Amino acid sequence: MVARGFSQQEGIDYSETFGPVVKQATVILVFSIAVSCNWKIYQLDIHNAFLNGVLAEEVYMKQPRGFVDSALPSYVYRLHKSLYGLKQAPRAWYTRLSDFLLSVGFHAFKVDTFLFILSIGADIFYLLVYVDNILLTGSNSAVLHHLIQLLSSEFKLHDLGAVHYFLGIEVQSTALGLMLRQHKYILDILTQAGMTSC
Repeated sequence: MVARGFSQQEGIDYSETFGPVVKQATVILVFSIAVSCNWKIYQLDIHNAFLNGVLAEEVYMKQPRGFVDSALPSYVYRLHKSLYGLKQAPRAWYTRLSDFLLSVGFHAFKVDTFLFILSIGADIFYLLVYVDNILLTGSNSAVLHHLIQLLSSEFKLHDLGAVHYFLGIEVQSTALGLMLRQHKYILDILTQAGMTSC
């Protein structure tokens, strides 16, 4: 089910919208720290991320075709959780995720609030958010696995293992560190432009 967000009116059905997108410079910085400290970087994908958001506004929608209550056909649904298509769905998802991360001890980095940092004694952990994709790295492997379990207990997620493709950047581990390249991205652009034989 997808909401008809195009019919929403600012100030009535929603107030703020934005998508949780970490800055590419922050990603490169965290990659550099992880490589210099020889840490693994894990990639997680949250299933149906926007459906996890709790709505702050009152939002109503018509009963969708095939799900109309025959006894009450003129009634509407009041949504408590966000749906894809709602203008505030990205913000509701980010609020839910950040509230959870703050509750387990992370704090948001002031320069880029989509980077969360957790300190436990001498250990430190970094979690990056790009909509429904998460990168996680840190100094203690056992705690990293525990953090992944914590996240999976709160959200349905797919653990993709070591990072291999993020923000259009292919990430390949080598003996010297990480190799970052955009080969697939470049091929996609050439294909779109009809220039693959160039």
